[in-house]
Amino acid sequence: MSNLIQQIKIAQKDAGIDQDTHQLNVAYISNQRTNTCTGLTKLEQQQLLARYRAMNPNAGKKQLPPQLKMIYSLWGQLHRAGAVNVDSKSACESFCENHLQGKKLYQSAQQWPHIIEVLKQWLARHKAKQGA
Repeated sequence: MSNLIQQIKIAQKDAGIDQDTHQLNVAYISNQRTNTCTGLTKLEQQQLLARYRAMNPNAGKKQLPPQLKMIYSLWGQLHRAGAVNVDSKSACESFCENHLQGKKLYQSAQQWPHIIEVLKQWLARHKAKQGA
């Protein structure tokens, strides 16, 4: 196993990313070409590592809840698909605040499932438009 893949696995564990989510992230980075780290190019491996480190900027502190990680992951997928211009936590949070009547995303845990569905539906609509 290469050093870069070892770093990815460590960052994955540190960010609390389960294997299913990891495979979705690998597929996202590779444009659905593969779902394993070994199938990624070196540049894609570096992008995945940067993504995982960005999901865990405060190593050793409390982990993000899985639903919040899903929200950020879906936002990244929307960016990759061309539906949003900026792939950042702050852009995602701004979007979510509009759907939460101005409340902060981290203060609205009960609404996370709704936000996840909104983002999933948006991604599905965008992909359907791309395919049409």
